[in-house]
Amino acid sequence: MQEGIFPGLMRKVSTPKDKSTMSRGDLKQLVAQGEGLRLEFKHRLPEPERVVREVTALANTCGGYLLIGIADDGKIRGVKDPEEEIYALNSALNQYCFPEVAVELERVKVSRTRTVVMVKTAISPMRPHYVRNPRSRDQCVFVRFEDMCIEASREARKLMYNSPDAENVLIKLGAKERLLLKQLEQVGRVTVNGFAKYAKIHPGRASRIIVRMTRAKILVHHIDLEEDYFTAGAALLRESA
Repeated sequence: MQEGIFPGLMRKVSTPKDKSTMSRGDLKQLVAQGEGLRLEFKHRLPEPERVVREVTALANTCGGYLLIGIADDGKIRGVKDPEEEIYALNSALNQYCFPEVAVELERVKVSRTRTVVMVKTAISPMRPHYVRNPRSRDQCVFVRFEDMCIEASREARKLMYNSPDAENVLIKLGAKERLLLKQLEQVGRVTVNGFAKYAKIHPGRASRIIVRMTRAKILVHHIDLEEDYFTAGAALLRESA
């Protein structure tokens, strides 16, 4: 149900739609899927920085829903004052998010006095979206991994940028690139630190090689909780077919 729900780019809105496009039955079906890569539940709006992490992680990864008024166990409770939640959400996004993330807000009435606030976002053409730390000048990028919001790796951040050379990249396979392909053939996946040790090079250089090969579709990037990893991409699979 989560596929095909974003018809074009959306502008950030400060008020919800007067009429929801989602019925209570549709909401129940969505909630029944449980939290995952594209779906996050919140009983109430969390502290500002935390909610911005959740929204930007969705926009930085693959888009999805943040549902406010849903308990962790999936019970549809709703909130008494959706306008208060919406105001707090927009204030948090304006204060802590850069660049601006496009979201669409809806209210879904679940009882006479309770409403679920639905926050929808698509995968963003403006990513990476950064979250400002209110206690310092630091800025972090967050992504989704399964049902969690985690800090993005250096490689994930680099691959988010819409480089004009990102499509149809051709690279020269030197000695280090061939070492990477050898390691990939041996173990089926590579990581930056694992490749750096294998090739006896600095992790920074290993990262640059892996990012270039991923842009060239030789590798495919996978977000992971411990360390991102890379597997054979379409270009490599076509060559070996």
